[in-house]
Amino acid sequence: MEQLGLSMNSGYSPAATHHRKAESQPAVAPRGNVTEVIMPPGQVENFQLLLPMLTQLNRERRWLAWIDPPQELVSKWQTLHGIVAGEILMLRSTRDYSALELAERALSAGTCHAVVMWTSRLSSRDFGALEQASARGDSHGVILRTR
Repeated sequence: MEQLGLSMNSGYSPAATHHRKAESQPAVAPRGNVTEVIMPPGQVENFQLLLPMLTQLNRERRWLAWIDPPQELVSKWQTLHGIVAGEILMLRSTRDYSALELAERALSAGTCHAVVMWTSRLSSRDFGALEQASARGDSHGVILRTR
């Protein structure tokens, strides 16, 4: 309440109590911001709910990274939805670099405001690694996959 500029005259000191608690509890690592969207098969290009979010995120002055997007989707989005093509970083996975590795690097670098990855599967462990990378780079992750 003190942080909000509010106070109560009760003799209780939240600041002193908070200080003692902070000393006795280990610090919690910051959580990243990763969202997973699971779509029906054959509808990976049909997710209108993400377009406003991606357009808004694209207004930040950092890259928007797309990892393994369907090719037909790339042209459609750039033309129809106001996403600035010059600020999109298009990454394709290879034998040397998996989509997960590319996403982790892009999220943790801090140069991308958002990283959108298309994949067919993602384990809980992989999701946790992406959350950690997102926290390190202060980036948003969006994982799109089919059921």
